[in-house]
Amino acid sequence: MQVGDKTSFGSYDWRVLDLQNNTALIITECIIEQRAYHDAYKDITWADCSLRKYLNVEFYDKFNVTDKSRIIPVINKNPDSKILV
Repeated sequence: MQVGDKTSFGSYDWRVLDLQNNTALIITECIIEQRAYHDAYKDITWADCSLRKYLNVEFYDKFNVTDKSRIIPVINKNPDSKILV
């Protein structure tokens, strides 16, 4: 696998953006679905928005057990930069 390669993972096609320490950073080739950043029009950070919750729960649960075991958990720092949606 090399940067720029296409790969299938779950039921989606992905593009390899980066490779480090035998791990790949990938992005979907197509838009999977359109969702709002948050379900209410108010100031909110990424840490608390409904889109993040969807990605970490509902979207993640679409993968089978084998694929889930290949997804590396990442803890991102989320500075308090609020976005008005």
